[in-house]
Amino acid sequence: MDFLVRATPTAGLLELPAEERDQLMAREREVATALIDAGTIAWMWRLPDTGTSVTIWNAASAEALETHLATLPVFPYNVLEITALATHPAFPTPLRAIRGPA
Repeated sequence: MDFLVRATPTAGLLELPAEERDQLMAREREVATALIDAGTIAWMWRLPDTGTSVTIWNAASAEALETHLATLPVFPYNVLEITALATHPAFPTPLRAIRGPA
């Protein structure tokens, strides 16, 4: 199942000391890269002039998605909007099938 996740950082992230924030973001990149490599994160964008990320996730269920999201070090510092996605009849082939295996 695919999910659209919009993640907007809270002020708490910006209030962290710079060194702590840099270390947190380095760990975030490591975890996110592993999720991309596993095919769990299918696509990712940044909204211009914001810290907001828009991401397509692949998870077996909403509960599985929440488990994946909780592995991200910056998870507690984001406001999340999650929307389950359904296949559109005009584009029935999932993107991951077009891209091939991760």
